[in-house]
Amino acid sequence: MVQSISPAPDWAQRIRNLLRDQKLTQAGLAERLGVSPATVSRWISGRHEPSAQTYVALGNLAHPPDGVYFWERAGMDSSGLPSASLGRGLSSLRVNLQDFQLIAASKASRQLAGKSSAVAIPLLNVTAWGDRVAPRENVTLSQSEVEEVLIAPLTWCQHPENMIAMHLSGESMSPVMQAGSILFIDTAVTERDHLHHKLAVVSHRDLGFKIGRFQRLPTSDLMISSNTRYLPLDVSNASKWKIFGEVLWWVSRDHPSA
Repeated sequence: MVQSISPAPDWAQRIRNLLRDQKLTQAGLAERLGVSPATVSRWISGRHEPSAQTYVALGNLAHPPDGVYFWERAGMDSSGLPSASLGRGLSSLRVNLQDFQLIAASKASRQLAGKSSAVAIPLLNVTAWGDRVAPRENVTLSQSEVEEVLIAPLTWCQHPENMIAMHLSGESMSPVMQAGSILFIDTAVTERDHLHHKLAVVSHRDLGFKIGRFQRLPTSDLMISSNTRYLPLDVSNASKWKIFGEVLWWVSRDHPSA
């Protein structure tokens, strides 16, 4: 008895289309997304579906309408976009996160008008700590979930497929960043020499994510806090402290008045 072979799901075919349109090999796509070539092979065969975070990255790589399709697979509501194809670009930038809102000023809106592309950035339930002592419990990337999908102009992101947003806790970056801010991180930027004097997030295998201004000295690498009451943190041991990425921008809200 001959068994019929089920056709690959639509999302697998869309990933094949992405490889063709972007002229990428499976290994090339794997490198862009930070996964193994075997993982990409499982995607395009329909044996394993990408995570929501990966769908967002695929949407940032793809051209419309596949880009919107991938974003929707990640759980993003595309009805909030100016058009399904993103052809008219953004006339305003609005991020809704419960009581947290960023609305572009009219001048910025005029500058954004006419842009043909936007980037969907996953906000993960992950926190970069800015306390004196690291939190006892940390959510790793493998355990993380996408809380929201935020939109930003493509011109803000040199590596759109590598953008991730996370929360900030603690007061070490005050007054530059307030506790409760959302950090937007380019995870493609991991070279220590490139990050000298730049805001960065590092990750520790036991202590989670730490934010600070990265500084290279002749004998050590330090994370410097904006709050002068916090001592620098030595992150020279590259086997323990990995560079997670460069903080490109952040969004803060005013603390409610007492």
